[in-house]
Amino acid sequence: MRGEKEQNCLDFIKHGIFTNDGKPILHPVTGKTYIEVEDSEFLREQTWFINSKCCKNYFGLLEEERSEIEQVLRLAEPNIKASEFPDFIFGNGFIEHFQVSSSKTTRKGAEHIKEMKHFDSKVNQETEGLKQAWSEMPSYGEVRSKHWSIDNQEHSHSFLIKSFKDSWKNHIESLNKYVGKKNIGIFMLEYSDYALCMCENVYKNWIDGMSQGDLRGQEKFQCYRLTRDKVLLDFIYQYKDRIKYVIFVYWDGFEIIRLENIPYLLKLIPWEYVVSPMTVKNVSSLYNVSAPINSGITGK
Repeated sequence: MRGEKEQNCLDFIKHGIFTNDGKPILHPVTGKTYIEVEDSEFLREQTWFINSKCCKNYFGLLEEERSEIEQVLRLAEPNIKASEFPDFIFGNGFIEHFQVSSSKTTRKGAEHIKEMKHFDSKVNQETEGLKQAWSEMPSYGEVRSKHWSIDNQEHSHSFLIKSFKDSWKNHIESLNKYVGKKNIGIFMLEYSDYALCMCENVYKNWIDGMSQGDLRGQEKFQCYRLTRDKVLLDFIYQYKDRIKYVIFVYWDGFEIIRLENIPYLLKLIPWEYVVSPMTVKNVSSLYNVSAPINSGITGK
């Protein structure tokens, strides 16, 4: 069976496109959602099922391509051959999911992901033990708590570039062996480390002491964004004839990029971005308070 992380990633993107304020978008006349209508009706009434704000997630897509990617996301199904490429298939193409990391990567995988899995396992195990113990020995009127924390491993832009390129090339090799439909090839990359921030270097070649008024505000991001990384945009552009779209999923959002139009996107990025690691502490907390059950019967 296809892993949960692949499906969760795809669902996250669909949630951003087909819902509004966390609720499925309903057709104003029929009251149906995008999954409750026939394909022909969805094509005819597509605009009514789409969150109007999701256009900010599209980079280099023309109108017909925006329509195309929305149809693809609606129709994509898990590959019944769970251990084989790709993760999802649809009429004339595929979606392949993989993760990238900005932590140091060894043959056993990314250090950050490995450490976080160990941390989560420890928290889950100890949580179950505490729940049982606190249930057996309630403490009325007192709030009990337990906290766990872990610092991020070492992260860097260079680690991310290496992870990105290595993973990309491995999946391209799998694509080379794939004999299914690949008219529309989509790579869905997930970066969940939340360890790199970006800052636009608008002060490059700045003349010391010269003011610039309000000509240009500086873009800053608390989480890494692929659409501002010229190095990796140039890299994936080489594959424009094989991969039509890249979906990049980061901490709290996603970007859908049309590879063929990357040169246009690069013209909109006059400056480089400084990519820096953040000092992040992951914290998990458990709280407990017991309340007696009043089993008495009262009456007048």
